[in-house]
Amino acid sequence: MRRAQRAFVLGLGITLLACQCLIPARAQSALASQTVAGAQANAQLLPFKDFFKFPVAARGLEISPQLQQADGKPVRLVGYMVKQENGSQPGQFLLTPRPVQMSEHADGDADDLPPATVLVKLAPEQSTWLVPHARGLIELQGTLSVGRQEAADGRVTWVQLQLNPEATKGMDATEMSNYLRSLQHAH
Repeated sequence: MRRAQRAFVLGLGITLLACQCLIPARAQSALASQTVAGAQANAQLLPFKDFFKFPVAARGLEISPQLQQADGKPVRLVGYMVKQENGSQPGQFLLTPRPVQMSEHADGDADDLPPATVLVKLAPEQSTWLVPHARGLIELQGTLSVGRQEAADGRVTWVQLQLNPEATKGMDATEMSNYLRSLQHAH
């Protein structure tokens, strides 16, 4: 039996196919222009370099005042989706300041994630969506949450970004065709 596929687009350069795939950011230039300017104006761009105080103190990394002030507020983040060997958990993925590929099978808990890793969560009603990897820089907008959060699998994150359900829209036939074509040329 063949399952029906539904396609969705995150308004800031990411496209989701529920339980299927994500369109790379480079294929989203036309979609990026559809972003609501008013929503972006309210969201502060928060660079990953502003997550921690520098230089690193004797006790280790400390959360910066900029990151603390952004807690609970709308922000924009620009980064790379972590490529996970086993895929991301449904309804979420990891975002980092540099490209990272995790090999869970070989490395186990010893991953190469930088300290400034953000757990990106889709809206609760989208919590069953699988989000395959998208190459290249992506820009996301959502509500930032700062604080220790432990997942069911034991992974601890200190920064989370909650996306809104209206960050998605239906994908038309042309966008779907472009996405499928991009898969043929992926290396």
